[in-house]
Amino acid sequence: MDADALRSLRLHAHLLAAPAAAPTDVARRLVAVQAQDFAAGRWALGIRTTGDLTVDDVDRVFTDGHLVRAWTQRGTLHIVEPATAAMILAVTGERQLRAFGIDAAVLDRGERVFRSALEDEGSLTRTVFVEALQREGIAGSVPAGSRILTALSLRGVVALGPVVPREQGVTREQYLVPLPPAAPTGDDPAVDLLLAYLRGHGPASSADFAWWAGLPAGASRAVAERAADRVERTDDGLLMLPSSGQATTDAGTIALPAFDEYVLSYADRSLAMGAGDRTTIGPTANGMVRPVIVRRGVAVGTWSLSLAAGSSGIPTATLFEGESDAGVTAALTRVRCFFGGA
Repeated sequence: MDADALRSLRLHAHLLAAPAAAPTDVARRLVAVQAQDFAAGRWALGIRTTGDLTVDDVDRVFTDGHLVRAWTQRGTLHIVEPATAAMILAVTGERQLRAFGIDAAVLDRGERVFRSALEDEGSLTRTVFVEALQREGIAGSVPAGSRILTALSLRGVVALGPVVPREQGVTREQYLVPLPPAAPTGDDPAVDLLLAYLRGHGPASSADFAWWAGLPAGASRAVAERAADRVERTDDGLLMLPSSGQATTDAGTIALPAFDEYVLSYADRSLAMGAGDRTTIGPTANGMVRPVIVRRGVAVGTWSLSLAAGSSGIPTATLFEGESDAGVTAALTRVRCFFGGA
């Protein structure tokens, strides 16, 4: 499959060429939307949704309980539907918890503190929960309490839900909420997760799935083999769902957020890089992936926007050498309007 055809299929899978009707549809399609940066995660939903959505519109979806942020894979926060967290953690949770090395008895105590504090407080912030862990002698420091919180999310206990109100600017905090009990899984949860990944990211390789899910390469190849009768392979060995078809719609020029799934969620990111490289876009040494301007599926520059109180609220672009500014102003205007700019 040539690069243009592959980009076209991925743009459609990612809902960038044909957006969804609602943010929940986006989360369902992509399974998990990278959102360590909460503002970036919300824009990832906004750019994939039809209409003139604003950040307040997306925040209402969290307030209504339809979406949460949880540590689902790679030790990183992702936006998911509440019930989807358990589906992902059935495959990724145990491996991540082992890496944390926190005694199960400590997590049991932490879970009891969480449920008790939530009942007492009604609305529970991260800060209040970590303070409760410290008072009970479960966490000796704020970082230790934060690690317990992450581990409880990996256990399928807690997630970040409704946004905490803020008088000025875009809110950055969320209240803690309990995750629903895990529903029964299918006979092969890892195959189910692979198929879900391909629905929102394919075509992709088993190595791409391994990176995205945080699984060993060998385990990912074994999952792909077990799914062989439910997927197709391109002439160069990439996996895709049989219903993917041939996409032809041009996504035009769009401004993707930092850490966007279209750029980040593959082991081989060269397809979307264009004239940029990892020095320019990332991941950098500290794991940063910058917001990018994409034209027809290829990065043609980067952009930035400060959401700090008192900032101009005007996004700015830096194009790669030789790239035109066609469509850039419109793409950045959409970003500005989403975050409340005039």
